[in-house]
Amino acid sequence: MKHLVACLPLAACALAHAQSSVTLYGAVDSALTYTNNQGGKSAVQTYSGGRAGDKFGMRGVEDLGSNLKAIFVLEAGFSVETGAFQPANTLFGRQAFVGLSGDWGNVYLGRQYSMTNDYFVPLSTSFLFAGGLGATLGDIDGSWNYNKISNVIKYESPVYRGFNYSAMLSLGGTPGDFSHDRTYGAGAQYVNGGLTLAGAYMNMRTPATSIFGAGASPVADAAFTNPVTNPIFQNYVTATSQQVLGGGAKYVYGRSQWSFLYSNVRFLDIVRTASNRTAPANAAFNNYQLNYAFNFTPATMGGVAWQYSASPGGHYNSLEAGTAYLFSKSTYVYGMTIWQHASGVDSTGKQAVADLFGLSPSSNSNQLALRVGLRKLF
Repeated sequence: MKHLVACLPLAACALAHAQSSVTLYGAVDSALTYTNNQGGKSAVQTYSGGRAGDKFGMRGVEDLGSNLKAIFVLEAGFSVETGAFQPANTLFGRQAFVGLSGDWGNVYLGRQYSMTNDYFVPLSTSFLFAGGLGATLGDIDGSWNYNKISNVIKYESPVYRGFNYSAMLSLGGTPGDFSHDRTYGAGAQYVNGGLTLAGAYMNMRTPATSIFGAGASPVADAAFTNPVTNPIFQNYVTATSQQVLGGGAKYVYGRSQWSFLYSNVRFLDIVRTASNRTAPANAAFNNYQLNYAFNFTPATMGGVAWQYSASPGGHYNSLEAGTAYLFSKSTYVYGMTIWQHASGVDSTGKQAVADLFGLSPSSNSNQLALRVGLRKLF
């Protein structure tokens, strides 16, 4: 009894025999990128996370008995080129959550990815071979990894005959305004052999602050500091809400893999500030991806893709190709080339220009990027 009383303040004794483990993991990825047009000039530059983001993190699992486990993840993003955190001014800006896992499913509390990230990414060009360069119009639909959401409560169901689903809610935390920065969504997936079907929905209130990182909410006719520089949807992020709905399929047969992804993105009740007075009340995007990959050997793959997006006044087509060679299960080199063509007008009312994710906009309707890099997992 003396031993039990002595450690009650630390809540340690009752769990002394629990089985637990903590794993350190991460990735370091550096690339060289050539772009034919960024603001009217060609560029050759190094790029951090050319295939996928640089990161390091810790994940832990503790067996609590009766098939119940406590889990946590702390994951930070960083630039291998500068050493700076990404997103800026955050420590665990990618993920930071704690939860419980049991026969009934999993519950996570904290900063996490969106539903579209969870369910769209495995079907996307970005996941297959193109990284951020293959993201849909600056990752407008969250099919890459741009959307990390704070204050999330997420539930994941167990897998039953290949089917599982999940739902999430993020509370904005603004006194007197429950809907401000509130985010919610749901997703589902079915896997049977080589076939995967998946779909997801996200509703994000006040996306300027909840998703894109603005310092203050937009106010009608007032000045607004817009954190988004992508002209494709720049003038729409002052919307009262952003909705994303979509899904697709993947089929693996032998050494081949096909995937298709569709997403519909809507900016609703757009607030007209001093900088976007001509913005429409609502704006919708329809996005399509068609991908194919082939494993030439166990260590070598190649892929091609086509993307098309229709915005309120513009059209965007992309042709993409990529390859990777694995030195080992944790180290590989990769190469990719992406060409985008824009037509019509963009969200600012100007002639639409090409703008690949992670680069500066082109000065005209075309942009070509070539990237080679090395990625090391640990």
